Amino acid sequence: MDSRDINEIKAAIKYMDYKPALLAKFYDVKSLLFCEMVENEEYYKVSSIMPNPLNDNKIVKCINILDKKYIGSREVCDGTKTAICMPNEAVSILNSISTKVDGAEISLSVGSDMTADVYLSIPRGNSVTIKSMKLGKDVWLGVMNSFNTYTSEGFTLALRMENMSISIEPSALDGIKGQGDVFVYVMTENVIYKDLASKYFNTEDILSLYRG
Repeated sequence: MDSRDINEIKAAIKYMDYKPALLAKFYDVKSLLFCEMVENEEYYKVSSIMPNPLNDNKIVKCINILDKKYIGSREVCDGTKTAICMPNEAVSILNSISTKVDGAEISLSVGSDMTADVYLSIPRGNSVTIKSMKLGKDVWLGVMNSFNTYTSEGFTLALRMENMSISIEPSALDGIKGQGDVFVYVMTENVIYKDLASKYFNTEDILSLYRG
């Protein structure tokens, strides 16, 4: 691709109005899609959406390929609706999570010593990804701040490890504005588990700011 094509793809991704719901729990979808398309033009059939990939939302074709690559046909087990058996390793990590209020900020700590790629998304499309971050009980991640715009809309925090990924996200209950809870998602090789975070750690600090 030449620089003009790359800029067109950037614009199409920036303004696209669709993203796979489950994939967005674990990745910055827009950044991931851009890197994948630049590095694997044929795999993503980039030529088929050019020129003007933004027109008619043609970029969705590439998003669907991305979603199939990273999520695939994993079974979704929803522990909010029926009993599930979360992997022991995931339960151990989730049980080790602590939160605290430090001034205007709510922070979260993973008590298990581990190394993971950390993805944090805050409202209205702002996010940061830190590769190979060492986590432990003395490492605190600020996930909400009273002075941030739209902080009551929550966040997405994902920890991506070699064989498993964990995501924590406050979200509305059944899409009802103003009624929400904190959910956890665990992605393994074949399954994505969803459950209420309160089953594993105290979520009161998060819910003190989150409004759904």
